[in-house]
Amino acid sequence: MGKIDETACALLCLLTRAALPEDGPQPLTRQQVSRMLAAGAITGLVLRDVPGVKQETLVRARALLSRVRAVYDCLRVYEESGYRLMTPEHPAWPRALYGLGEQMPLFLFAWGNDALLNGPRLSVAGSRRILPETRRAAELTGRQIALEGYVLVSGGASGVDSVAQRAALQAGGGAILVPALPADRMLRDSCVRAAVTEERVLILCDALPDEPFSAPKALGRNHTIYALGHAALVVASRRERGGSWHGAADCLRGGYSPVYVWNGKNEDTAGNRGLIGLGAKPYAIAGRETLSEQLGLV
Repeated sequence: MGKIDETACALLCLLTRAALPEDGPQPLTRQQVSRMLAAGAITGLVLRDVPGVKQETLVRARALLSRVRAVYDCLRVYEESGYRLMTPEHPAWPRALYGLGEQMPLFLFAWGNDALLNGPRLSVAGSRRILPETRRAAELTGRQIALEGYVLVSGGASGVDSVAQRAALQAGGGAILVPALPADRMLRDSCVRAAVTEERVLILCDALPDEPFSAPKALGRNHTIYALGHAALVVASRRERGGSWHGAADCLRGGYSPVYVWNGKNEDTAGNRGLIGLGAKPYAIAGRETLSEQLGLV
């Protein structure tokens, strides 16, 4: 294995359940691995005792690294399926993610057009269960994002995510999708499949591409979605409930990107008004000002 492969394999060993037996040790968190990297405890596949890293963490890390050969084989299978694994040292790594600090993913599996990371991007988030008027707002938001030349960043979930991404793709725009479900679910959408052939889609996984849904995975990917956008638009959220609210609240606290909320007055947008109290700003659809003007991105 070359140096890049060694680093990648070490991160997959420490952070994921790839090739991990049922009775194996629990993977480490991003925060734990980030601190070990900062302390110089990890270099490729070499693990060192260093001040500031607990002995129990090092013992667990050594047990996780013992399966490196099996993880290397898993990595090759993903690559043969078309995924490219990036670590923060990779030239194509999105620099916007550095703003996440210890919440930053330490690897990304990419599938699709990496060039979409180089242009202006707007993140879109919102509830899965939405009213017809809110659905229309999500559709108009996605369409306007495309018409103004932005790439939409989304989690691809049902509700706001899928409505906005479909509208953006149908309007000829591009989309970066960061799924909480196994990535191949994204390709079940005929609109996504059509855009893939035109190189207008990039799927980014900050977990294993086939990893099933879990609440921690969904929350972690919310941070990635918000950070990737030059601004984030929340179409619908329920006050202090669900990933849309908590993801936006975390973004506002962490300053990952500016947060804007649709100024709808529906029951399913009550959280938007609460987010304004935390520092978000409202945006309107089909008003006199473009999204760029409202978001100060002109």
